[in-house]
Amino acid sequence: MILVDSSVWIDFFSGSPGAAGKELHRLIDESEPVALAGVVITEVLQGLLRDSATIERYLSMWDLLEPRGFATYRHAAAIFRRGRAKGLCLTTMDSLIVAIALEHGASVFSLDKDFRLISRVTNLSLHSLATF
Repeated sequence: MILVDSSVWIDFFSGSPGAAGKELHRLIDESEPVALAGVVITEVLQGLLRDSATIERYLSMWDLLEPRGFATYRHAAAIFRRGRAKGLCLTTMDSLIVAIALEHGASVFSLDKDFRLISRVTNLSLHSLATF
């Protein structure tokens, strides 16, 4: 399972997708298991200026990985604290996305460099761009 972060979805929906948007197209075309988290949906939708109904319908087609309860939020806080102890400036949202991904055994596909940093202090797996 690949939890796709908002940065990749934003690239995907842009008029001229970059490498990440093209990789997401490839994943979808090849029926790879793509998923979102609720916070990712929020991040994508809050920035929309056009086509919101169309994009909402499209995003609703994918599996939704959600926190399973209190333990998820506790884990996100622990990830945040672990990062801070290592000198990393993490966000609550990124820590929560990582906790959700780890809980569901998913890798994260993002353009956000913070996820690379988080993967150094957790066992987070990152999806990288396909090389041809």
